Amino acid sequence: MQRGFFRKLTLFYVLAIVLVTVLAPNTVVYGAPNDASLYEDVTEISDKSTILTRGNYLNYGAVTLTKIDSMRIRISGETAAHRVCDKLMIGLYLYRSSDGVHYENYRDWTFEKSNGSYFWKVLEVIVPSGYYYAIGGNHTAVFNGEAEMTGTYASGLWVN
Repeated sequence: MQRGFFRKLTLFYVLAIVLVTVLAPNTVVYGAPNDASLYEDVTEISDKSTILTRGNYLNYGAVTLTKIDSMRIRISGETAAHRVCDKLMIGLYLYRSSDGVHYENYRDWTFEKSNGSYFWKVLEVIVPSGYYYAIGGNHTAVFNGEAEMTGTYASGLWVN
């Protein structure tokens, strides 16, 4: 019975990721602009979400977006758990904006690891210059059929 529940839960997550991927290109995300995040000399932005409740499996999730040069960025995401979990997942969502306020989905990736307590993924992506970029992340830990999730979001990286 527990295995059937785990399969249904996994199917639900896969379906949710597919729906986000299909529907997201038309979705506009409004960043939380602050003056510090929109400076053109910023070369890295990040966000970390730590779970503070007791008795959970998921410890934290984090994303980082780093400007390498005028056409390349580095994206990283990490998911950490308090114990070895059946599955750890990272969903990375790259957003782009011409004004630094209204972000649209540009690309996304989903990664998973079985039987671990820490999962880290790094990508180097070629992007058009002259835009602001933001990174969002979904971080999930599954243990004995129970899933815990958290989200992260950082915006305002100018690539010129």
